Amino acid sequence: MFDDLREYRFYTSDMIHPNETAINYIWEQFKHVWINGKTIAIQKEIDTIQKGLAHKPFNPNSEQHKKFLADLQQKITSLKNNYNITF
Repeated sequence: MFDDLREYRFYTSDMIHPNETAINYIWEQFKHVWINGKTIAIQKEIDTIQKGLAHKPFNPNSEQHKKFLADLQQKITSLKNNYNITF
């Protein structure tokens, strides 16, 4: 952080802690160096599933939402089967 993000715009109002922009930049640099590309792909799949699980439907009884849930369940099943995950 001290080398790349020297400007004040990367800090919160207390001028000590990094802001969200700085945190995202640091995370991207960390991923690029330390996390395998296959792992990043798995993380993206999991992130998509987690966002789907957190979704609040406008109309939970609609056909569209039922299809959304079925697709989400298919993604979960696929992830489990592809990576031999058991719960």
